[in-house]
Amino acid sequence: MNLVTGATGLLGIHVMYELIAQGEHVRGMRRHQSNLQLVKQLFEFYGHPEYFEKIEWVEADILDVISLREAMEGVDYVFHSAAVVSYHSRDRKEMYHVNVEGTANVVNASQDAGVKRLVHVSSIAALKRTLNQVVDETGEWENSPINTHYGITKHLAEMEVWRGIQEGIDAVIINPGLIIGPGDFSRSSSSIFSKIDEGFAYYPPGGTAFVGVQDVAKLMVKLRDEGRSGERYIAVSQSWTMKELFVKISNALGRKTPSKEAKPWMLQVARIAEWFKEKLTGKKALVTVETVKNASLIFTYSSAKVQKEFGYQFQPIDQCITDTVRFYKMHNRP
Repeated sequence: MNLVTGATGLLGIHVMYELIAQGEHVRGMRRHQSNLQLVKQLFEFYGHPEYFEKIEWVEADILDVISLREAMEGVDYVFHSAAVVSYHSRDRKEMYHVNVEGTANVVNASQDAGVKRLVHVSSIAALKRTLNQVVDETGEWENSPINTHYGITKHLAEMEVWRGIQEGIDAVIINPGLIIGPGDFSRSSSSIFSKIDEGFAYYPPGGTAFVGVQDVAKLMVKLRDEGRSGERYIAVSQSWTMKELFVKISNALGRKTPSKEAKPWMLQVARIAEWFKEKLTGKKALVTVETVKNASLIFTYSSAKVQKEFGYQFQPIDQCITDTVRFYKMHNRP
């Protein structure tokens, strides 16, 4: 039996799909208020709506130790993808609770349940961030002004996994880049598509590494079976500037291509304007101190380790964008 935390999120849904496609038993962990509609829509999009009926759903929360332990009864493998991704100060307290304390609970419950392996989803944001240098798995975390609070929480979550490994659990860590794929277009990386669809004249000056959601899901299953315990693996397909990403998405959406670089001072003006808008309307600001920080820097990451050990070939991000736009048009345009 495979347990997937965060089962109704972008990555969790695709992990369940991959496992079911391989004929495996899946238990999807969800909270009481979780919406299952996206799971049904994505399984239908991929041509297998019947997969939804194969999921054994369990209501539990990684911050509720009792329900978490009950969810792990009879479980062989745990795929821990539940997390909060945010660059807004309003979400910071919850993010530390869920990403750090929640992971500690998952590690402890996995140990108590005697699971065979825990596959933990971290992020490239949890790695040592080095400008003008390719980042791989060997760099050790450093406290730095360029780290985001999201990155800090994912680093601390990794520390809980390493602690669990020292105490005897079998675990591997995957560090995906910015994940591209069809999902909830009001949340996380998928929201980029809806924002660009609204029309963007400017693009941010930074850049990072990207990976398709299906690749991450496939690699998680591969790491469960073949990954070396106590190792981390970066999962990235391509490193692009944000301009390249914005242009590719706007072309796929049939929207006008952003043609002007948002200078640092422009980003700061946008941040202040968003702050005032949030105060007036209560609607969460899209541009924050941390998004400005991220949008202005360029980082490059290497997935040579996972390619060498498993011979894995990543899907081109162009294809991931095409698939995501196709799903977006089906469910988000009249």
